Amino acid sequence: MNNKIRIGIKTGIITLIIIVNLLYVSSANIGVSPANVYFKDVLRGGYAERIVTITVDSEEPTKISLEPRGEIVDWISFEEKEFEVSRNKPYYLKIILQPPVDIPNGNYTGFLRVTTSSKNKGVEGQATGVINAALDLYLEVKITDVEFSSCRAWDFQVESVEKGDDILFKVKVLNEGNVRLYPTIKIDMWDQERTELVKQVEFYEDMIIPTTEKELNIKVESSDMNLGQYWAEITSIECYATQTLTFDILEEGALKAQGNLLRISSPTWIKVDDTTIIEALFENTGEKNVNARFKGEITLGSRVIQILESELSSVSIGEIETFKFYFTPRKEGKYIVTGMVFYDGKRTFEKSTVINVEKKGFDIGVIRTILIYLILLIVIAYLAYKIKKEKRRNNLRWKR
Repeated sequence: MNNKIRIGIKTGIITLIIIVNLLYVSSANIGVSPANVYFKDVLRGGYAERIVTITVDSEEPTKISLEPRGEIVDWISFEEKEFEVSRNKPYYLKIILQPPVDIPNGNYTGFLRVTTSSKNKGVEGQATGVINAALDLYLEVKITDVEFSSCRAWDFQVESVEKGDDILFKVKVLNEGNVRLYPTIKIDMWDQERTELVKQVEFYEDMIIPTTEKELNIKVESSDMNLGQYWAEITSIECYATQTLTFDILEEGALKAQGNLLRISSPTWIKVDDTTIIEALFENTGEKNVNARFKGEITLGSRVIQILESELSSVSIGEIETFKFYFTPRKEGKYIVTGMVFYDGKRTFEKSTVINVEKKGFDIGVIRTILIYLILLIVIAYLAYKIKKEKRRNNLRWKR
């Protein structure tokens, strides 16, 4: 085989590799914040958790996989080890730490390898040329056998209500200790002049585990209270935090119930037998908490395919409630989703969205694989033809 043939073969192989890479290779830059995670004074056999944000610079969904390493590998767990992230949809990863009871006190280290990969899949059993991006998140843990209790309370809230409605108090509590916290919230309600204690209540929360926070909702009856202004002194006993707020007990009908169905959202295109999520977003734009329920239907032509009805949900002032439904179409066509929200004797305007359902086609990965094999066959056939032609030419030269 002369140099020309060798050069031709090498050129063909290089060309094939480039084509395969162009068809298959994809990668995305990955970011993790914070870059280091420190678990301080975790109790033996205790519990701690941290939240980190994972982002990528790709518009397309990128598959992320997690692999803990180091001496704390058996202590680490997650809600999901594989998930998808895109530029507009970061992932908030909860890292859960549960050290064994018999571990000695001291500092321990490890790291979490976060790896990206393409969503493209080849034929089963065939390798695909995917470039992965990886990042290591450094983890450090300090183990102790000394128990301590500490917490922080903030974001105290209360709203005015109509007589007969429950007064809703809200407090956020973070357990900063390394033992379970059972918080107590004490509320003293005074008259307008703040000279007479009208009502006193105490609320006992079940449990808040270490390093986690919870919003406590305390409901107090108002039917036994007169109309007018009141002052509420809200105290978190264990957190040594107190705040004084004011609210009013108003006549029935004084507060306006108002809400808006923002949208009904779903994928525009799906395939037959694929399950999709339909979301209806309702915003409480009024002056009081409301009880809301979504009612709707999915139709194909004039035929009702599925009835949508949610559970009754309490929606606070200014909050947005998301009603979720699942839908699996069994045949192709144009499906219409319509519905409205009913709340406190009122209803919103009706909204709708369209889901186009098409037949399942070839997987893009299969098409790519077939295309690669065709190109490979063409290249091999061309090289075989060149080699055969060159051999014939050489044989003729020898005969002469």
